[in-house]
Amino acid sequence: MRVVVSGGGTIAPIDEVRWIGNFSTGSFAARIAEAFLERGAWVWHVHTPTSQRPYRRLACWDLDADPTFECDRLTRLTQRWRKTRARLVEVGLERGDVEDYRTTLKRLLQSEPIDAVIHAMAVSDYQPDFQPGKLDSRAGDLILTCRPVPKVIAQVKDWAPRAILVGFKLLVGSTRDELIAAARRAMATTRADLTVANDLVELRQGRHTIHLVEAEPNQPVETIGPESDQPGLLADRVAALVKRRQGSGDGEAHRIDP
Repeated sequence: MRVVVSGGGTIAPIDEVRWIGNFSTGSFAARIAEAFLERGAWVWHVHTPTSQRPYRRLACWDLDADPTFECDRLTRLTQRWRKTRARLVEVGLERGDVEDYRTTLKRLLQSEPIDAVIHAMAVSDYQPDFQPGKLDSRAGDLILTCRPVPKVIAQVKDWAPRAILVGFKLLVGSTRDELIAAARRAMATTRADLTVANDLVELRQGRHTIHLVEAEPNQPVETIGPESDQPGLLADRVAALVKRRQGSGDGEAHRIDP
């Protein structure tokens, strides 16, 4: 299986020094990429300049931990990395803005036979009019007019019509029913086959729960709590969707030899 996983948060430049961003670190996307790699997939990891990256996110010595434990942990991490690195293609964005992401993703999807796209990138919804140079901070109040940015995820099916598309829907302080309803509304425009719905409050409180909502209305919603292997279960669900699509003849099978 050949999978694209995007992660991190794009920026919306104000001038050549300042920009508007979001809190996304790309951690969950990196974990999803690792789950696919450890299941034998080829993975293209599209990431912003500051995003966490598969395996490398863990490759830091904890000075407060027991040295023996840290040595063992990093040895195991190195072994995992060496088993999978030949199937990982890192695709780093140069600037990290929406247009940079859009053109990079389009080029990748039109040049590679991709089976699934995990669109976990936190893409800016608005962007201000860019000002060349640096705005003078002595000018007083800074008032920005931000305009909506076309949704990148809504274009993915144009570039890769046979790929399984997974989108993400994040709300704040919402119930399970509200999250599921928002995911279904989003899929009407994104054309995603599966949407991962989650809530920021639960994420910040350490009880991150995800809800897997398929575009097929007769498919049950799967809720996965923080105690479970969320990236691994998501990877398994996507693999099942790819297999289902290939079995129906709607799409081409792309096998790998690990």
